[in-house]
Amino acid sequence: MVTSSSPVQVDLLERTDVYVVATWRRLMLLVWHGQASVAGVERSRALFQPWAERQRGGAAFLIVVPRQRTGPPDEATRAAMQRAASAPGGYLKGMATLIEAEGFIAASVRALMMRLQPRGTQGPAPSFFRTPAEVAAWAAAVLQDREVTPEELAEVIRVAREG
Repeated sequence: MVTSSSPVQVDLLERTDVYVVATWRRLMLLVWHGQASVAGVERSRALFQPWAERQRGGAAFLIVVPRQRTGPPDEATRAAMQRAASAPGGYLKGMATLIEAEGFIAASVRALMMRLQPRGTQGPAPSFFRTPAEVAAWAAAVLQDREVTPEELAEVIRVAREG
């Protein structure tokens, strides 16, 4: 585990060329640098459970999609995502995806992702956001943590992206 030198305390749990898994407060982030992969989904799931169980009041999970265009996940990766979403345990307070893009295509992607979410799975329904500020408001509410701010979350994402 590597702790960043940023003024915000970010723990970088795992870093590859494709993804970074980081934690901040009671939020775990899976920050993609490229195409989503089975390995990234499975590793983040394996890291989340034991970490989240230690978080008083539960934890939330945030997926950060890369700013550059990537293709849709392959079938194996979609299946891994389905497994990860269907067995969250009682410690998962919320799950969200940040898609920082503008315009019609980005809005369409967010809408499509909401419709593709399986119905009747355990745990909270995933949320989809356009900005770190929107994610910060969501995280502050689900974690009941007023110290989650848009500025700090934006810094956490920056640190994880630079990993």
